[in-house]
Amino acid sequence: MLAQFLSMWIVAATLGQTPAETALLKAVPGDVDLVIRSRGLAPTSTDLTAMLKAMSPQLGAMAEPALGDLLAKFKTQFGEGAIKTAWVGLVRAVAPGPDGVIPFAVMVIQDDYRGVLKSLASGKDVVLKAEDGGFDSFDSPHSRGTWYAVKGPGFVAFGPDKEFIAAIAKPGEKSLEQALTPALAKQFLAGDVGLYLNVSKISDRYADQIDQARQQFMGALDQAGQQGQNGASMESVKVIYGRLFDSIKDADALTFNLDFAAEGFQLAGELDMKAGAGPANAIATSGAGTADLSKLATDAAFYVYMNMNAKEVARLQSLSLSMVSPGAKASPELAKAMELFHGQGRIETLGTASFGHGMRAFNVVNVSDPKGYIAANAAMLQAMKNADSPLNFYKDVKVDADVETHEGMKFTHVVATIDSDKLGAGNQAGAASVKAMFGGDTFSYWIGTDGKRVFQVTTPTWDEAKAQIDFYLKGNSGIGTVPSYQAVRSALPEQASLLMIMNAQGIVRMLASQFGAALNKPELKVPADLPKEPALFGISLTPRAPKGYEFHFVLPSQVGPVVEKGMIPLFQGLQGKIER
Repeated sequence: MLAQFLSMWIVAATLGQTPAETALLKAVPGDVDLVIRSRGLAPTSTDLTAMLKAMSPQLGAMAEPALGDLLAKFKTQFGEGAIKTAWVGLVRAVAPGPDGVIPFAVMVIQDDYRGVLKSLASGKDVVLKAEDGGFDSFDSPHSRGTWYAVKGPGFVAFGPDKEFIAAIAKPGEKSLEQALTPALAKQFLAGDVGLYLNVSKISDRYADQIDQARQQFMGALDQAGQQGQNGASMESVKVIYGRLFDSIKDADALTFNLDFAAEGFQLAGELDMKAGAGPANAIATSGAGTADLSKLATDAAFYVYMNMNAKEVARLQSLSLSMVSPGAKASPELAKAMELFHGQGRIETLGTASFGHGMRAFNVVNVSDPKGYIAANAAMLQAMKNADSPLNFYKDVKVDADVETHEGMKFTHVVATIDSDKLGAGNQAGAASVKAMFGGDTFSYWIGTDGKRVFQVTTPTWDEAKAQIDFYLKGNSGIGTVPSYQAVRSALPEQASLLMIMNAQGIVRMLASQFGAALNKPELKVPADLPKEPALFGISLTPRAPKGYEFHFVLPSQVGPVVEKGMIPLFQGLQGKIER
């Protein structure tokens, strides 16, 4: 019953003309819980089919006739307008009524009141009865019961909930246009599909249920930790999910859009926090910079840009360490070293990382006090090495200060011997995975500064480190020259506090190495027929004052063949289905 009503809602909603942006926002009551906007079933289906064909011809060939049949049925029953034009749906997030349907309304931006309702009833005339409040009632065209409709300035609205239609007929002082900030409106109105969620209203309405769900979920994690003898690690998991529950209460409004095209898939959105909430206050001290990764090498798996306060970086590091060494607490020496790190102010980092044949990393750090930054990192490393705690997962750390000189910079060489059993959570598969990630039991890096920037290169030899530094400083043949990078980077905001671009082939190499070592399956190898040009995809997060976070996800169609030829065979191999 519910599925039938929802399909009818989508079909009927497409009967109108595409609304102007301002008219659309002015027509929607500002206290609505959820608003869904679509530019039309047929245009969206065309774009979705083109994207699927580009990503996977086989998947596209399966999807195209199914979507075509669905559109044909809708067109036969409701007419050409039912599949071509845009629509807007309004929803209240409350329990379904006796008929199993949640309150909803459809807004069609069109002046032909009778014509819209006749199309809704599959060509039959609708008998209207005037109701107090300036709207009409009529027999449901799809089941028993009564529906309601109203003709507004430039739109027709209808639905099964009397209260909702009455609110549209006589909206309050605040419309959705007034409720949305320009940033929220921008993301809602873009793409094939847009969504607005009044998080604050919904979380207030279901505050007791959210608290109950949190308690039950945390209790389940405690029980899982006790049964699996990994209670300490569950504490870290509880911290992460606890923050997710907190973020629900701190959130004010969310908008995002989905856009499909032959070039790929994009998701973009804006999350606004409640004024005075912790995340909103953090925006005032958050930073964003121009994320220029173009000079970095072309063969990495991950390209990362971060522009954050040192305290936020340290908080993320602490969370990572707590997951690596569950239940561990920082020693006084480590706490002191971290305080030294906190004093570094804003830290801007760009770099690469790969794990296919041992860990390789290259980072350039812009910080106000480069020497102080190097000293703070050295202090944390030594504190971890000397600590009598689970955080000491180093068997040995050797530091040779100013052992190499290049381009006028002195570089310190650090060689760390790790305790793979401790990092691998005490199991053989975990230890093997750690060794595969680092390329053995040791890793080394060189770190130095030119007085303005810090260069840190993780690689086995100085010659390799020097080559990477030269490549970056020369800067004329980096990843910025690759067309797939240009396409992804141009689709992401210029300014970001966090931006990551990932190489699908690099991830396949990393997974093959990790799975092969952890499961003792040397036959898990990277397929030889992967596309040669890097297939890149990316994400970004940008704080937007006074209380918003803008986020993006870009997945070009070129990633599809890598998933199809690389990742899927790897996961099949985990089940013993390796094709010879």
